[in-house]
Amino acid sequence: MNADMIAAWAVENGVHAMDSGNYRRHDNAGVITIEIKRMSFLLIDDRQGLQPRLISRLFKDMPLKSGSGRLQGLLRDRNPNH
Repeated sequence: MNADMIAAWAVENGVHAMDSGNYRRHDNAGVITIEIKRMSFLLIDDRQGLQPRLISRLFKDMPLKSGSGRLQGLLRDRNPNH
């Protein structure tokens, strides 16, 4: 995966661009923030009433074929409609 693929996935999944490399989505469960760095990304899952969950991955550790599926898996337990 690369930064462009992460950004495209974010937009396709309702995560809105705040500025270059930063995306955020608000929903009933809380806030998801994705920060895209040069060689990695950080996903911050801040649910109401819980400690924020931080997930950081290097692009090289996210295979091209299953990368978007892995990203979707990070959000699946957040919203049962996904």
